[in-house]
Amino acid sequence: MLKEIKLASKGFDHAYDITEQIEGCLGEMERGSGIAHVCAVGSTIGLTVMRYEPGAVQDLLQMLNEIAPHEKKVEYHHFRTTGDMNGSSHIKSSILGTSLSLPVSNYKLAMSTTHRVVLFDFDLQEATRTLFIDL
Repeated sequence: MLKEIKLASKGFDHAYDITEQIEGCLGEMERGSGIAHVCAVGSTIGLTVMRYEPGAVQDLLQMLNEIAPHEKKVEYHHFRTTGDMNGSSHIKSSILGTSLSLPVSNYKLAMSTTHRVVLFDFDLQEATRTLFIDL
C-alpha cells in the first residue's frame, strides 16, 4: 500500500524532520513489520538518517557546500545547458540520494530515538515536495 506525504518547503538548504509523518503512514499500512521504502520525488532534494539537531545539520550542509558551493564565481555546466542556476542543488541531491530503506517493527521505525529521517531541500526556490512510502 503506497502512501504519500506532501511537504511545503522553503528550499535554500532547509532541513525537515519527516520521521513522524513517515510513522503516521506506517500506522496505516496493512503490514506492521518489514522494510519501508521512502522515496522523495525530485533531483534537488536529499534524504538521510541523522541526529536532527542544529549542529549536525549545519555540519552536513557545510561539507556539502564545500563540495558543491552555490556561489556566482562557480559556473556549473548545468547553467550553460539549461540556464538554471541550481547546478549545486543537483550535485548535493546526488550525493545524499532521494530514497531510503528503513526497518519497521510493529508499525514504527526500528531505529534509535535520537535518529531522525531528514529531508534536505537544496533548490533555489520554494516548492511542495512529494514523498512516497511503501512497506
